[in-house]
Amino acid sequence: MSLHFKSFLKSRWVLLAGLGGLLVGAPGCEPEPALAPEAPADVKQSLAAPIGQTISLKACLNGKFISADGNLGADAPLVADRAAAQGWELFQVVDGGGGTVALRVSETGKYVSADTNLGAKLVANRTTVGDWERFDWVDFGNGTVGLKARSTGKYVSTDQNRGANLPLYADRATAGCWESFTPTVQGGGGGGGTGQWVQIWSDEFDGTSVNTTNWNIVTNVHVNNEQQQYTTSGNNIQVSNGTLKLIARKESNNGYPFTSGRLESGGKREFRHGAVEARLKMPVGAGLWPAFWMLGNDINTVGWPACGELDIMENVGYGDWVSGALHGPGYYGNTPINGRFYPNSSVANWHTYRTEYSPNDIKWLIDGVVVKTTTKAEVSQYGAWQYDKPLFIILNLAVGGGYPNGINGATSPYFGVPQSTSDLIARTPQVFEVDYVRVFQWQ
Repeated sequence: MSLHFKSFLKSRWVLLAGLGGLLVGAPGCEPEPALAPEAPADVKQSLAAPIGQTISLKACLNGKFISADGNLGADAPLVADRAAAQGWELFQVVDGGGGTVALRVSETGKYVSADTNLGAKLVANRTTVGDWERFDWVDFGNGTVGLKARSTGKYVSTDQNRGANLPLYADRATAGCWESFTPTVQGGGGGGGTGQWVQIWSDEFDGTSVNTTNWNIVTNVHVNNEQQQYTTSGNNIQVSNGTLKLIARKESNNGYPFTSGRLESGGKREFRHGAVEARLKMPVGAGLWPAFWMLGNDINTVGWPACGELDIMENVGYGDWVSGALHGPGYYGNTPINGRFYPNSSVANWHTYRTEYSPNDIKWLIDGVVVKTTTKAEVSQYGAWQYDKPLFIILNLAVGGGYPNGINGATSPYFGVPQSTSDLIARTPQVFEVDYVRVFQWQ
């Protein structure tokens, strides 16, 4: 993602765009692979393949997680050598059809493939699902599963003779420890130990106007070469029929070609550690930039990026993906802490977007599925962790600017806004709709 340019008005800051259970014990490992008979057909997928969920897979052989680390190269094999499950080690289980599953890498949205042209080496660089990307999910009945590639009819193996990082190939006719994996569904979780998420606040937008006990309507933010003027007008901000609507219109205001709406909870609703969730429906059109995000409440004293920024969800007008990111001292603008996430249907449909942030890590979830986890240790290698203070919530619909331009390349008729989107907004005002915002703490 290209750098997002920032400007500041006095002590004001601004939108910085960014731009990821089923727990069963692993069986003991043998020096040589003990033969494990294939499960009968009637129990296949009975440790039911968690379709739609995000999982990690731990190899029986060494107790390490399977990784699709993109830093190893697009055609490099998946490996089983990671001590922890984070972005590269998380896979969404997708229905592959005909009783099969496909594995989609949470970090990239690409599918795992057992391409026979590569000797059935498992790679993670495919954009669609065909036979090479389909696997039988085989329950071994002992808390572990095997993956049998439809392309070869053979099991995925972590044969230790291939190297210390255990590269994965789908070439074994029978299954033992080398071919056994412990799946863990990734989701939820608060501060560890026993407990549960307890809702402590919400705005359900059930009234007919913005609840000013919860929100400030902000109009004086002009940053990132964005092309909108925020207003307080009912043409740009509405509450009706149980939802908040932030509306972008093609109309000149204060020298800007578009108008829109922006709400912030700063000074009114601020939260230290917890889970923040919203149910959102977004417009689709390159250059539209809805966002749901948070900033540290010390922004006006320490400035940005020292305050810390947590982007829960941003979208720049594409129907199939959103992004999330962190910005702080040493990791801002084109931040290394970012990711693209792929909802299971268009962003024009309703989805829940959530973050869970604790003293140890930050998780991003879509529709209850963890799509990325970033630890404090990962962030601290770039700069100071800034997420142990109260944060406040922002909802806004920008039009154009640095982040959209970095993706769509448009400079005309407006920066980050191609002609097609300008015409779209002129014909029909575009709406970023919010069903609710809810906050939880782990108790």
